[in-house]
Amino acid sequence: MIAHDLVAHLTSGFIVQAPPNPEPKPIPGMEGPIGTLMSYLKWGVLVVIVAAGFVGAGAIAGGRIFAHHGASKVGVTILMSALAGAVVYVGIYAVITSVTK
Repeated sequence: MIAHDLVAHLTSGFIVQAPPNPEPKPIPGMEGPIGTLMSYLKWGVLVVIVAAGFVGAGAIAGGRIFAHHGASKVGVTILMSALAGAVVYVGIYAVITSVTK
């Protein structure tokens, strides 16, 4: 409690303001190519994640139908990797859109 009071007393005379947060500005002449590249990358990663999900589900189903447990284990690994990729994709997408808007 003493430390808290000491810090409050020492900082009471200071006005704390948030630093300025200017809008990001694109490099002149690069708006079109960079936007196109980013949109292609976003769609490409999304297609790979969906394809990996279908391949993983197919491997699980095939392993169960044909009693090949190795294929089922690989399918679970692929499906979990697709799920982890989707989580990373959403996180990176949020960061990119927050920086570029």
